[in-house]
Amino acid sequence: MTVSLQDPLGCVVFDLDGTLIDSIGEIADSVNTIRKDRNARELPVADVRGAVGHGARVLCQRILADILEPSESIDVLFHQFRATYIQIASDTSRDICWLPGARDLLGYLQQRSIPIAILTNKPRTVTDALLPRLEDGIQWSSIICPEDAGAPKPDPKGLQLILENLNCPVEEALLVGDSAVDFATGAAAGVRTVGRRDGYGVAAPPEPDLWVDELTELIPN
Repeated sequence: MTVSLQDPLGCVVFDLDGTLIDSIGEIADSVNTIRKDRNARELPVADVRGAVGHGARVLCQRILADILEPSESIDVLFHQFRATYIQIASDTSRDICWLPGARDLLGYLQQRSIPIAILTNKPRTVTDALLPRLEDGIQWSSIICPEDAGAPKPDPKGLQLILENLNCPVEEALLVGDSAVDFATGAAAGVRTVGRRDGYGVAAPPEPDLWVDELTELIPN
């Protein structure tokens, strides 16, 4: 499949972390707040980055399981992580770190009245905490979290829900992400995919239909 913003586009769906915004600082702060509370060694950002991409529960299993008490389940730390992250993400004194080219591409699409949406594995409560800053000058047509679809990516239900809500044919949709989870989601739904290099998690396989270094590469000259 070829990828071009000059083709008829019914919508462009974006992953959030590692594609549009760099939230690794907030995620690492949340992880290390919990570890400090339990007198455990703090982890470098690189270790946290490598664990991101499959949702908060998997993140906790990968980098917080070592601090579990014998009588605890990972759910204890999952709920603690989510509460801590909501508190940090809700701090309006912290600026959202948009990745290079993200706002430019979103502006280009909005000027052409092409619907834009977010499909994220962030829990709804965390995403809602970010909304005031995510919606600054941007009109999202749809924002779907795992709770909305009943399953996280790479299950295609969330992507299919967006296409249904926007009445967008599969062949006119584009999914922009940064990891194998995103590309597998697009493939499962029959949607073309674009990959932003140097994102979070495992990049491939599967491969996207197109790789870019910055999202502005998608804007036609």
